[in-house]
Amino acid sequence: MTSTDPAAMFREMLGEWEKMANSLGGGVAKSDEFTRFMHGATAAQMNNQEAVNAMMTRALAAANMPSRAEIEDLSARLARMEATLGRIEEKLGGPPERASRPKPSRTRKPPAAKG
Repeated sequence: MTSTDPAAMFREMLGEWEKMANSLGGGVAKSDEFTRFMHGATAAQMNNQEAVNAMMTRALAAANMPSRAEIEDLSARLARMEATLGRIEEKLGGPPERASRPKPSRTRKPPAAKG
């Protein structure tokens, strides 16, 4: 370290630390043990995720609620229905116009009773 600048010394020290960490990490990542460990960890995570999904599906079924797959299926069916309805409206000349209703008057008096 030839500089007296603290920031330059810190950058140099950080660069050296980074080089050591990269060489150590690169050596570990190349080993067969590390590869087997990572494969096992990934497999365990996927098994855990499947178990949680199965448990949630059973819990939702017990509560008489739809599962995620059922909601996605309903959403896709609804999208197809909306597309079909849009095509029908297009063939009929556009969306139907709604009849306008008279709006209630904005007064402090309640509406008069009919009868």
